[in-house]
Amino acid sequence: MQRGDSNDASLSSDTEGLQTFPCSDVEDAGADNSRKRQKRPGLACARCRRRHVKCPGGQPCSKCAAAKVACEYSEPNKKLVVSMKYLQKLQADLADLKRENIKLQATVRDKAHHKEEVAASEGGQTSLDVKFHENSVEDNLDDEEIVPNFAERRGRLVASRTGQQYFVGSSSMTLFGLEIQSLIPKSMAKNFQAQDFSSLQDQAASEVSLPSEPIDEVLQEEGNAYKIVLSKNDGDEDVSVNLTLPSYSYSVLLIDTFITYNDGCFYFFNEGIVKEELKNIYEGSPSANDNTLQTIWFCKVLLIFATGEMYLGTSNNTNGTKATAKDSTRLPGSGFFEQASKIFSCLFTSGRIENVTKHGGLEVMLLYAFYLQVADCTVASYFYFGQALRACLIMGWHVDAQRDTLSRFDLEHRRRLWWTVYMFERMLSSKAGLPLSFDDESITTELPGDFNMTNPPSKCEHYIFPEAEYITNCVKITQINSQILNKLYQRVPTSNILPTLKEIVIQLLDWRKKLSHFLQVDFAQKDFEIPRLHTNIFTEYFQGMNLAIRPLLFHFVSLTLKNWNDNATYINLPNYSKTISSLLNCSLQASIGTIKCLWYLKNQNMVALFGYMDREYLFTSACTLLLFNAAFGIFEQTAEHLDHALLIFTKMRNLGNNPAGLRRAQMLRLMCNLDLQGSMKGLIEKHYDDLKPDVQYENQTYKETSIISIPVTEEPKLRHALPSEQSNINKDRVRKKTGTKIIENNSSSFEPLSLETTSDIQKFLDGLENIESFETDLWTEISNRAMWLGSGGNSTEVMNEDNVFANFSGSINGN
Repeated sequence: MQRGDSNDASLSSDTEGLQTFPCSDVEDAGADNSRKRQKRPGLACARCRRRHVKCPGGQPCSKCAAAKVACEYSEPNKKLVVSMKYLQKLQADLADLKRENIKLQATVRDKAHHKEEVAASEGGQTSLDVKFHENSVEDNLDDEEIVPNFAERRGRLVASRTGQQYFVGSSSMTLFGLEIQSLIPKSMAKNFQAQDFSSLQDQAASEVSLPSEPIDEVLQEEGNAYKIVLSKNDGDEDVSVNLTLPSYSYSVLLIDTFITYNDGCFYFFNEGIVKEELKNIYEGSPSANDNTLQTIWFCKVLLIFATGEMYLGTSNNTNGTKATAKDSTRLPGSGFFEQASKIFSCLFTSGRIENVTKHGGLEVMLLYAFYLQVADCTVASYFYFGQALRACLIMGWHVDAQRDTLSRFDLEHRRRLWWTVYMFERMLSSKAGLPLSFDDESITTELPGDFNMTNPPSKCEHYIFPEAEYITNCVKITQINSQILNKLYQRVPTSNILPTLKEIVIQLLDWRKKLSHFLQVDFAQKDFEIPRLHTNIFTEYFQGMNLAIRPLLFHFVSLTLKNWNDNATYINLPNYSKTISSLLNCSLQASIGTIKCLWYLKNQNMVALFGYMDREYLFTSACTLLLFNAAFGIFEQTAEHLDHALLIFTKMRNLGNNPAGLRRAQMLRLMCNLDLQGSMKGLIEKHYDDLKPDVQYENQTYKETSIISIPVTEEPKLRHALPSEQSNINKDRVRKKTGTKIIENNSSSFEPLSLETTSDIQKFLDGLENIESFETDLWTEISNRAMWLGSGGNSTEVMNEDNVFANFSGSINGN
């Protein structure tokens, strides 16, 4: 049965630059009347729309021109009318192509592996002899008694009284009792009857009253509207939750948008499974018979819609229509998220938290935490990522529990979900400066892999897995960055950090070198291009490089600020070894590379304008460039990239991304405080405007209008100068000439670094082994001061936007 408005679904997109197809020339019966209507006036600019006033039009409009502010327009809405049947056919064809692509890639790999085996066999028969020997040993073991090897067993799944299974580790008292019982020979085991334990079970059941199944029924009201009835215990009145799904075409658009930004690098759900169930829901034949599982699916798909709408950067109602001006300040996707939150709170209350272990429950928890991260709810996001992580541990996904009883498809699904939870827990810990929840040594789950998907078993026909190389490389770089967090940022160092830094940088470079050819990106190319998924990988790599080398950069910045009032000169980098400049150059080029990636994606309308990761990567990289300016005076090399970063932040802010607006304000203030010679004055004036902050930050102590607080000192004039002043002026001129020379030297030291070949990398690594004695003292001083840990600040002070960069300001002003 076809449902509601799904016969002719309306595909609506408010994101600028989204590719659409020309509309059909076929017009409906009311076309003549529509022509007679007055032509709709042009679109209003972003500022007039935000202020809810009529826009006079123009570029810029007269109101923005009079206010001397930036005037920006969004692309007009576009609409395409297609049939649901045609859209489903396109989706099915796309899924078939994806499966065929994976099959061909697996075939290529198998052929390459076969060639390697043939080459090895031609070189000798040693490997075959070893295999024959191993087979002989296995045959002999069949006739022997096999003693359990406890050292290799990490735990097992056991069933709870409620029927659900959970994982217990090797130190568990439950497993300890089971293992002892397994040691007892059957001849010695006493036979107990079931009734011997019935009284104990009845007593335990009376002590703990578990809630009944939360979902009584899922009712269809009309079209795409549903009512979920939630049963409560103790005779309380039932609770009902109403939800509405958008048109089928808009639903598919949101899923595809989610996939475009994440598919391959992260795995929140399986595209094929979700789209198949979505089609069944709209056709009125859902596959889930269990009401709880069906409700979990509804919650999951609403969260997918919410995140997809966030990536579109538009705020729409749940039926796919544009939100009104009254709702324009809401975070995109918040309508879907509010609906999902009502279901989420009922599904995973304290008495029903075990629902997270049911089919689809973990995906819901992961998606819920992810959207909270986008909404800048860091504490709540961290909490729910932790819940997802613990659910994985309870189910034993960190050790591939039940791998022998699962199909290859189900096992791959679990593995990819596990590693995605792992990565986000690690990345959020890194960005929030929080300790890691567990050690990598406790993980034995294999990394995701590619396999032949041409003959799927029953109930696995709709699985689609993107190529595994994306997610495996994301996992590996996340693991390296976790080591950086553990070794450099979790505690004050007790010894020289140079050996640790060497080890980390070597791992980072080795990871980059081992990337497959199709993942490599030449950041020195003239017409720079990079796909969205490659950006996901490289921005995390660049983040690790910046984190690793930050201690060295902080040291030089502190030296410059400390001595500026006395000599007003930058650090002369040629006074140090090539190794020092190469390390710093790695961080500089990493920051530039991050901004280049996001700037290219901005022009392709592929930046997550409301996304958490893109915003934080951009802010970290831009601030790192400002630190390089403060220490080495290389503004000419960083100006273009700082300008691009501010342009991206401005676009984010003007669309209503309030956290991005605060990041932009923080960056501008930091630019003012670190503009030691006035070189950034023009860039600051270009991006400083009097656009009022959004409503959400009117009550904050920090105001954008107060950021320009440090005047640029003009060069002293010789005319009318007193003799005593003349001497100071001459010294200033000598200083300026010396400073200019230092800047030129530093600029030549920071030419774009080439570490593209094995010889280049080896040359760089050799330099790390040849640290001179005076630089050993330098690293000892860096380790002892540990400024990158923020140990010089007041740990009890409440930080806000107004005092985040107070240390920099005080150093400049000599306070």
